[in-house]
Amino acid sequence: MDKRLAAALQRDDAREDAGMHPDDRETCHTHQCWATECEGQHRRPTAGRLHAANLELDRIRFNNRSK
Repeated sequence: MDKRLAAALQRDDAREDAGMHPDDRETCHTHQCWATECEGQHRRPTAGRLHAANLELDRIRFNNRSK
């Protein structure tokens, strides 16, 4: 991570702590990158997505017990 991005992440974190809405960030806290680099990766959770993720976790746990 370059110094400019690190400084921007800290600045956005401080602004968010001070009351800035998370959608106004220039950086992505989750991916530790510029917001424009990952804007298509953030999808709102839906019941179907949460259920699919839960089923995937169950499958992984089952496969790990079988080993």
